[in-house]
Amino acid sequence: MRKSAFALLAAIVLFGASPLNYPPTPKHPVVDSYFGTRVVDPYRWLENPDDPAVKKWADAQAKLAENFIDSRKSYAFYKKRVAQLSLASTARFNLEIAGERMIYMRQTPPQQQAQLIARDGLKGPERVLFDPATAGSPAPAIESIFVSPDGSKVAFTTQPGGSEAEVMHVVDAATGAMLSDTIEHVGGGLSPTNLMWDADGKGFIHTQWPQNSDGTYATSGILLYHHVLGTDPSSDTYVFGKGLSPRAEYCGLLTSKDGAEQAILVTAGDGVAASIYMRASGDAQFRQVASPSANVGNSADPKSTFVGRSLYVISKKRDSRGEVVAIAPGATFASGTTIVPASSVVIDDLQAVRGGFITSDIDGGDAAARFFSADGKRSKHIPIPAVSVIAALAGDPSSGPIIIGYQGYTVPTRWLRYIPETNKLVPTGIARTSPGDFSNVVVQRVFVPSLDGQVRIPLEIVYMRNIPRNGTAPTLLTAYGAYGLISSPFFLGSELAWLERGGVFAQAMIRGGGEYGDAWHLAAQHATKTKSSDDVDACARWLGAHGFGNAQHIGIEGGSAGGFLMGLAMTRNPSDYRAVVAHVGIYDLLRVELTPNGAFNTPEFGTVKDPKQFAWMVKQSPYHNVHNGTAYPAVLFMTGENDPRVDPYNSRKMAARMQAASSSPYPILLLQQSGRGHGMGSAFGQLVEQRVDVLTFFESQLR
Repeated sequence: MRKSAFALLAAIVLFGASPLNYPPTPKHPVVDSYFGTRVVDPYRWLENPDDPAVKKWADAQAKLAENFIDSRKSYAFYKKRVAQLSLASTARFNLEIAGERMIYMRQTPPQQQAQLIARDGLKGPERVLFDPATAGSPAPAIESIFVSPDGSKVAFTTQPGGSEAEVMHVVDAATGAMLSDTIEHVGGGLSPTNLMWDADGKGFIHTQWPQNSDGTYATSGILLYHHVLGTDPSSDTYVFGKGLSPRAEYCGLLTSKDGAEQAILVTAGDGVAASIYMRASGDAQFRQVASPSANVGNSADPKSTFVGRSLYVISKKRDSRGEVVAIAPGATFASGTTIVPASSVVIDDLQAVRGGFITSDIDGGDAAARFFSADGKRSKHIPIPAVSVIAALAGDPSSGPIIIGYQGYTVPTRWLRYIPETNKLVPTGIARTSPGDFSNVVVQRVFVPSLDGQVRIPLEIVYMRNIPRNGTAPTLLTAYGAYGLISSPFFLGSELAWLERGGVFAQAMIRGGGEYGDAWHLAAQHATKTKSSDDVDACARWLGAHGFGNAQHIGIEGGSAGGFLMGLAMTRNPSDYRAVVAHVGIYDLLRVELTPNGAFNTPEFGTVKDPKQFAWMVKQSPYHNVHNGTAYPAVLFMTGENDPRVDPYNSRKMAARMQAASSSPYPILLLQQSGRGHGMGSAFGQLVEQRVDVLTFFESQLR
């Protein structure tokens, strides 16, 4: 015992850590049986947010975490510097164009929430259509915007406190007058809100949660209803959705520019391809024109647009990187015409514009773009800079400007006007600027061999020119790797504070994402999900071997499905990382599908209702693979008590389990915050505060 005590003391002295007095966490074991396998859950009681004991425990954990972070030597620096760097110029995003009218979001720090803006032409003055600051305190966030075909009206949703419980509103885009139409329970969080305007702009089809017999609203089986402007929403008429999967998510409600054709794209859960239904606008019924086997779209994006009266879709049925197929009126996907064949790049999105359409392409996370004539026979590669991402792509097929926006790690978003005739990008004068100096920042893109030797993983590394390359530079590695979603470069902004103190930032485009198409996604899904954490490990080892942070100086960060990835990585390879920050993650994989949003995640993570899937889920579930006496890295769990997507009990239970199990002297902290959710709609001040906490925590452990 004396020897063990001495070893612990030596570790504390060597690594500058100090053991913390965690709030007492009693165990009340519950035993579940899955196909004859007994699974013990010692912290089931932490699942109940209404239990005063749970609230008291979570508050005590948050206070401990806040006190720990606030007392670190670097906290004062990051609090000041992150605030300075966050005061960039005005940000403009979520651009939609109807004719010459541009509708978008605008936020000038330190505004807490973005405003809804209208502008007639690039030279026209900006008009505020809706300012959340005038709608109560705290100000709600604008979540979704839907512009009528002629640009005369905008439907938009608001949601409070990160809850993603969205309410629909309508505003006159010319006058800024709010219409009387307000519709509640239109979706959000568990299933995205969507809307399709009528051709004449006098009504729209919208998502709506079904109402239960007791007057409450369901959280599954979302439906479509039609609303006529100026009428009581309770009289809205049913349009579509009965009999579909209870996990239905409407990723696309689309109409042709002339309003003659309409399309519905609906998925049966997250990460699942869409079924497509179409009709002529005068028809009563939609008819199915494609099944999920066409491999079009996902729950987050329809990957489709109307070009003329034909629906152009990105299909990964014949090639995992995608091809563009046109479905003409009266046709089906099976009889569709290939407009753009598959190539070496992933076709990630497309936008109808004057004279044709533009594809947004991805090569391992790096962006490109092509302009095509409507028939696809003529194309041009648009000059997008290397190691960047397309942040805006908007245009009206009939008239008006074509806007392409991009950003990179050292380049804030800028909007450029695209001229198809000359294939030129012309500055519009709309560009964000930063108070930080990025002139000495290096951006390096490398390819890391995977541990299984099957692929090379794109890894992007950002650092100051003069950092030491001896393995001691504090290095922050982030990744996501799920649902086929693509990790791309983004402007680092306040992250410059980390680089200025000799830190390194790295982002890995690991398997499970869509950076190389559907095959890249499927390579780390279900039973093979562990390959995503293996890819993170390969990148961490590569960084250490090439003079960046080694195992004592590297931290990893991820959120949502990336939070699950963090749990997977630190339970599989705890000694390869010195610190972990995990945001709003899934950690109890065996019980997550019992939560409202959990069923939507089973296509990606599996279901415990299937004995074959349970067999590998129990081996992956981070909560169930924490082992007593293991030396885990320092961990900061961050979650919001209003999160509708991943129940915060995941973070509570995982923190409790690791605090009890870890043999290392490194802190295991839980920061559950009120008035916050999954991250959507977070206020400016909340985002600044969160980044200060994360960077302070990492520096306290990695330097």
